[in-house]
Amino acid sequence: MKFQLILENQNGDQINMTTTANQYMISEIDGLYPPAGTISTATYAGMDGSYLNNAFIEKRNIVISFKMRGTGLETRRHLLYKVVKPSRYIKVYYKTRSVDVYTEGIVETCEIQNFGGLVSGQISILCPDPYWYSTSAEVAYYSKIVGGFTFPFSVDSSGVPLGTYSTTDNVSLINSGDVTGFTIQIEAFDNAMTPTIYNADTGAYLRINGEGLKGDIITITTKTGNKTITLNRNGVDSNIINSLVSGSTWLQLSEGKNTFHIEAVRNCKNLKVIFFHTNAYLGV
Repeated sequence: MKFQLILENQNGDQINMTTTANQYMISEIDGLYPPAGTISTATYAGMDGSYLNNAFIEKRNIVISFKMRGTGLETRRHLLYKVVKPSRYIKVYYKTRSVDVYTEGIVETCEIQNFGGLVSGQISILCPDPYWYSTSAEVAYYSKIVGGFTFPFSVDSSGVPLGTYSTTDNVSLINSGDVTGFTIQIEAFDNAMTPTIYNADTGAYLRINGEGLKGDIITITTKTGNKTITLNRNGVDSNIINSLVSGSTWLQLSEGKNTFHIEAVRNCKNLKVIFFHTNAYLGV
């Protein structure tokens, strides 16, 4: 199977592990499959079976085994050491004909055997977040006014609309990966009160209490381990997570089609809502 594997450190320095046969010949990549699950149960007193306490996915461990041949082995070893450093951040890009994804982790080991007929090595990377994420983001928009002005631009004698008025308050997103969090950006064209995002399929909602002023931008992230609500007003960011109304849910994207409904206590027409998400995969 043809694939591409690129490693990138926190400074943006990259090394392509699949450039040519005279660079780094990968013999095996372990850890592309879904990590193991941990399931905790407890027994009933005097009864058959047990009950579930909790279940979760373990961290991912990627192990890359490779060989080196040709000339300039020492130079290439030191290029590898520059990017792949134990206990340091690393980003792993993996691409095939079907997927183009990345994951992030910490280098556990980078071991190379220098003395032998063929120089060989192994890199172990631990990824606390077990998911692979698509390199391109999916975007969906909600606004009462939908722009119609595009380039290249020309106008015939019948004219062309510069925009249209939307009659629906629903937005649909397609999630081609596993269940995941996403980002919602709410922008106020003019004053609006208490915006609410409903999951039209489940009835769950996320509501922000308070009045949004003209030019305000609220950014909500619902990803597990990184749940935030930030207000940008006049170029200044502030944490407004305490504005989350009781009963709200950190909305998630289910697999397949998701439909969301936008409301506000006042002036919903003044809001523009953008949904961002990247497909997440447990295995590739």
